[in-house]
Amino acid sequence: MAANVKLFESKIKSDIFVALEKVLVGLNRVNFIMLRSQKFIAALLLGFFVLMPAMAQNTQSAYSVYGVGDPNWGGYSHNSSMGGLGVTYNNRFYTNNINPALTATTNEAIFQFDAALDYRTHANGVEKYSGTTAGFKDLSINLPIKLTKWNIGINLSPYSNVKYAFTQSEPGPEGSTAITEVSGVGGLDEAAVTNAFRFGNLLIGAKISYIFGSIQEEDRFYLEGLRPTSFGTSVVNGVVNFGQITASGGFVYKAPISDLSRLNIGGFYNPEVTLKETAFITLENQASGGNVFSTDTLVNNLETQVLVPERFGFGISYERFQKLAIGVDFQTQDWTKYRRVNGTEEPNFGQAFRIAVGGELLPNFQSPKYLGRISYRFGVHYERTPYLVNNDEVNDLGISFGAALPLNAFWGLSHINVGATIGQRGDTSNGKIREDYIKVYLGFSLQDVTWFARQKFN
Repeated sequence: MAANVKLFESKIKSDIFVALEKVLVGLNRVNFIMLRSQKFIAALLLGFFVLMPAMAQNTQSAYSVYGVGDPNWGGYSHNSSMGGLGVTYNNRFYTNNINPALTATTNEAIFQFDAALDYRTHANGVEKYSGTTAGFKDLSINLPIKLTKWNIGINLSPYSNVKYAFTQSEPGPEGSTAITEVSGVGGLDEAAVTNAFRFGNLLIGAKISYIFGSIQEEDRFYLEGLRPTSFGTSVVNGVVNFGQITASGGFVYKAPISDLSRLNIGGFYNPEVTLKETAFITLENQASGGNVFSTDTLVNNLETQVLVPERFGFGISYERFQKLAIGVDFQTQDWTKYRRVNGTEEPNFGQAFRIAVGGELLPNFQSPKYLGRISYRFGVHYERTPYLVNNDEVNDLGISFGAALPLNAFWGLSHINVGATIGQRGDTSNGKIREDYIKVYLGFSLQDVTWFARQKFN
């Protein structure tokens, strides 16, 4: 098995910086943006790129050993609390990275960031162990360029995650035990600029993304119980860097049912993307005390390509204004089309899909009491993951819940989003690993109508 440890790149390709610069130039031309708003946006953009290298692993899975890691289906903390719902529904207080069209649902500037914690137990029918990982998950800025007509979103979200570790032992020479340890951590990230437009009840969005990241792998081989103990350890270290620009799009149509309710229908499409891959691999020989006495370069910046298959999704949701929302989403991605290096098929991948059913309940939006203004969320998801183990599918089932705590008294229309997902991935049959997990989400959606208010002078 290959093993991966990811090192996040410290900066984004120049194309993204150019795009962001154009956004800021455009903002300066909008006559309802006041000076302090421009300074605030600049501070947010600076924080966006300063925090980017600090993005940490927020999930873990033994199955992330395959391919470019465990793919992220998208969604912020509020989406995760609804089972991942977000193809056609988005509350105007939050941003959305599932369907680019939903960037157009907000009327005020929003800055949102999320963190996540993942506690997971792994069992193979013989052994069982657990682990916890946590870190920043998403960052986003949503800017209304032309009110109710045109929004721009800037997002940074995980594209895939890698974190795993395995140990294998077998009989060695002269009664010793040969130990093999493989481990990996990292993943790919997606930095994106989204333009979304509103034409009456129709929302259309287009997203340009830069997918980047790196995976570090370590394979360690040594003997236990061999006399004399001078036999050392061989360590293979590999770092693989990825990068590519891609584009995607989506739409949502909001069909009115009454003055206060509507039916939302929509979908998105992410085309296949060929990632550029650069690998650097070394072999270290270590003495029994751990000192390195020789290092050889096995692969020196070998450039290849990885093809990640297309993904599309569609959904339907019912929304009663500031009272209730409920919907169902379907996303699918055919990982049998995944190709690496020489174009040969990977036997460990199959057809993946995800179904999410969820909703949001707001008891009384105008209640004078704080508890009456809290939004409550619920959801369930069923996922057929991309992975095949001995030709068996690996399925994932979970339930989610959460709440949005308003911060109106402190900062505009801002919220704290809390939530959790409890689920199970895989089972212990036919060589598979069962993972029981609890994911906890914490997000902040900061919104203030004064950021983009026209200044009036008497």
